Amino acid sequence: MIRQNQKAFNAIQRVIDFIGVVLMLYASYLVCRIFQNFDFILLFGWSSELVFFLLVSIALLHLFFFGVFHVYRKDRNTGFVLSVINIWKANLCSYLLLMLSSQFCSILLEVQVTLTVFLFANTVLQTSYRYLLRLALQWFRKKGYNRKYILILGKNQGTELFVEKVRGNVKLGYEILGIMGGVDQTLPYLGEFSQLKSYLQTHIVDEVTFMQTERNRERLKESINICEEYGVKMTILPDVFSVFGNRAYISDFDGTPILNLRKIPLDHWWNYYQKRTLDIIVSSICLIVLSPIILLIALLIKATSNGPVIFHQERVGLNRRVFQMYKFRTMRVETEADLRMATKNDERCTAVGRYLRRYSLDELPQLWNTLKGDMSLVGPRPEIPYYVEQFREIIPSYMMKHYVKPGMTGWAQIHGLRGNTSIPKRIRYDMEYIENWSLLLDLKILILTVVHGIFNKNAY
Repeated sequence: MIRQNQKAFNAIQRVIDFIGVVLMLYASYLVCRIFQNFDFILLFGWSSELVFFLLVSIALLHLFFFGVFHVYRKDRNTGFVLSVINIWKANLCSYLLLMLSSQFCSILLEVQVTLTVFLFANTVLQTSYRYLLRLALQWFRKKGYNRKYILILGKNQGTELFVEKVRGNVKLGYEILGIMGGVDQTLPYLGEFSQLKSYLQTHIVDEVTFMQTERNRERLKESINICEEYGVKMTILPDVFSVFGNRAYISDFDGTPILNLRKIPLDHWWNYYQKRTLDIIVSSICLIVLSPIILLIALLIKATSNGPVIFHQERVGLNRRVFQMYKFRTMRVETEADLRMATKNDERCTAVGRYLRRYSLDELPQLWNTLKGDMSLVGPRPEIPYYVEQFREIIPSYMMKHYVKPGMTGWAQIHGLRGNTSIPKRIRYDMEYIENWSLLLDLKILILTVVHGIFNKNAY
């Protein structure tokens, strides 16, 4: 069984990865030699021993980064997308290190092209064979092989949901033996807490899940000691998780585990810099490409109405900090705009402004806000301080939208919640975005904004 020989299985995977890296690197060299009609190995006069040493070194470098990014960590609950991301991170770090080395050694462009081809080829190979392996393991588990056995200890409000999830996801290969120290009609009763030790002596148990409550808290330390004595993994499902669901998670604060009630992916530095990089690249390109349109709009505004071209307004952003948000002026110059939301067919709009608002062209100056870092391309829309103070008193969780930077567009906006629409509904979509952020989700929202947002017939 794989679960009894996990170390051997991991060692085999490392050997496969080592061979795969060497083969992909050599194949990338051959492809580039054919298409470039150039052989840099002969040019440099590299001996076969040196080539072999380089292949082995690069393969070991990749295995090192695979370990750093937990590519070999075996967790049945880890999604395939996360595994692919870890592989990309490892391969990209190896690639950047090799490219820096080639630049330092002034190695030819052909070598760098080969490394680039190798980056994509190796990543495709790694993800493909791991996907096939995952499918094979899931098939075995559905057939009843490679299973892990769970013993539930105690009962709380989250027990029923936990059992449903385990039984509803057969491909993970978990099987619940029963419950001890509690009673559940859907599970076999295996005895009281005092019988845990004798049960582990006579049965194969891979994992004990302790359902913590106020009443059984004193049993926790004793149960942990028994499980460690018999080498059985133990997990704890506190009662608080039944209230907050999958929003709650454990994090580390200088070596001390703490319970967080909401998971914010953008709190992780890697995710933050991915999003910031996307913001800088896209906003820079858009400002350059759209500069003729931006100039034309500015001239039209100046020629058709009195007042400044750019309208700036205080908005509340990340961590409740106030910033100046820029827009093309679409209304007649007045102070009421600070306290009165715009509506469809608003009488304050100028002729040019009504057209700009219809196609969201008035938002283009916010590309500068995005490049500066006040805003992001995607995120909850920012409100002025006056409305923030009103909404925070009447809408639950409203202030949590300030966990992330505000955006030019967002998850709520592509679902039709633009302008003067239901604030509670917008907050629900905003929180769904914040807790489920990914770079792919940002790209999806940007594409759908172009398709459904800019050309939305109901826009104003």
